[in-house]
This record gives sequence, structure tokens and C-alpha cells, in this order.
Amino acid sequence: MPVNLKHIGVPDVLDMVLVGALVYGLLLWFKRTKAAFVALGLLLLAVVYAVAFLAGMYMTVRLFQGFFAVFIVAVIVIFQEEIRSVFERIAVWSLTGGVLKTAPTHRQVEILCSSLGDLARDHIGALVVLRGLDPLDRHISGGWGLNGDLSEALIKSIFDSHSLGHDGAFIVEEGRVSHFGAQLPLSKDFSKITNLGTRHAAALGLSERCDAMCLVVSEETGRISFALRGDLVPIKDLEELRDGIEIFLTKHLPRPSGNAVLDFLAENWREKLIASVVSILLWVFFVGIRSPS
Repeated sequence: MPVNLKHIGVPDVLDMVLVGALVYGLLLWFKRTKAAFVALGLLLLAVVYAVAFLAGMYMTVRLFQGFFAVFIVAVIVIFQEEIRSVFERIAVWSLTGGVLKTAPTHRQVEILCSSLGDLARDHIGALVVLRGLDPLDRHISGGWGLNGDLSEALIKSIFDSHSLGHDGAFIVEEGRVSHFGAQLPLSKDFSKITNLGTRHAAALGLSERCDAMCLVVSEETGRISFALRGDLVPIKDLEELRDGIEIFLTKHLPRPSGNAVLDFLAENWREKLIASVVSILLWVFFVGIRSPS
């Protein structure tokens, strides 16, 4: 039967933009939390429910509706850490505009690389955390507050075996050292930390819970690794370490206004395209299609 398409007005455009933003956020969440199988399961359940509804399978529909509340609670319990991080990220974006007020300078990056290189050469263990956009307060415990300038002398003195805080983490926030000797949550992904020490487990554990970058020096092997987004990556040399830190920092620094639009479109473009298509299709099927009178 032929149908007419509703005229698209300003409210419809805003409607599609908002829904597209929500779908885009969900796609990024599933991508970053590595919950692709969960997303596939949700999609499969949605398809089954839609087919049952359209086919008039009322018992199946009622069953889905009866378990809907229980399902929502289960999702919240399973992903409570990720959901909390989402709300924290929204708060950070609303207060800071999505960028750090002050990030480590090129000179401070050189200080970090040089210091960690010397510690690795001497087989002195170290754990340095570079904060991203997500707050760290609820993930760290113990240690001492510092709010000091980042320097090679400070880093080496903190990780000296005679220092009280040498076994903990050295936290760098907005270009300054905020804490040292801090304790981080340990990862439970034993497949990635087999034959590795507590520092690696702590670095990976924090990276699984927020967007911070954790730099680790192994006391046993003298090798430097970094943990980011739940991945633990060993590096070959200081040049690779420097590049990794610079790439991480560029995501939290203000970008030149001339390329802001292009940078935004280029980042996660596949997810943006999928979200746009889904938003348009949802509008067409649920709002736009009108039966002829």
C-alpha cells in the first residue's frame, strides 16, 4: 500500500540529531568497553521482539514485557562501573568543555621519557599515571598528596627503593604531580598479566576503569610498557614511548579552531555514519511514514 512521507521540519531534524547522538554514544560505549557480544545479544533480542510483535505472537510479546524490568536491572548491575563512568564523563564535559585545563608540555614529556628510561636501565620499578578526562579520585586510594612540579629529580627520588611511596603510583594531573604512593585497582584479566608483577596488574586495572594512560617500568626485566583502554602494550624504545604519550595527550588538548570540524568528522567516522543512518531510519519508520487518507 502506498504511503506518504511526513514533511521534515526543524523539530524533526532536532529529533534525528538527538537520537543519532544517543546511538553514537551507545556505539562508543560498546566499543570502548569491549562489549560487542552484549550489543549483538541486545540487537538479537530487539529483532525477536519486533518480529513477535508484528506477527501477533502475543505470548512471546508478553513474556518479553514481563522480563523487561528484570533485564534492565541486570544490565545496570553488570555494567554499573561503565554507566558510572559515562555520567562522570558527561559531568567533565559540561565543566571543562571536554579538554584538560593544562596538559603536560613537550618538555615535561621529555622529562618523563628520560626519567623512565634511566629507571628501566637500572631495573628500578615505577608506575606513572597520566590522567585523561575521567576523574581518578574514586579509583585510587592511599598515598600522599603533592601538587608539585614534574621533574626528573622528583620522579627518581619517589621511585628510589628507600622512598615510602616507591611501590605506589605517581599521578600526573593537568601537568602537575598530584599524588604519589597511590594504590590502584588490580586487573582480573589474568590472561594479560601472566608472569607480570603487581605494577602491571595495577596499571591494567586502572586503564580498564577510566581513560588514563599508565606507564610501567618492570623491576625484573627493565622493560617499559603502557596500559590504555584495557590493553597492556610493551614498547621497544624511548621514541615509541614518546610517540605514545604524545598521541594520548593530543586527545585531551584543545585543537586548532580551523580544523575542528574536520577533526570531529574524521574521529570515529564509522560510528557516526552508523548512528546517522539508524537515526534517519528510526524517524522514517516511527514518525515519517503516513498512510494516505
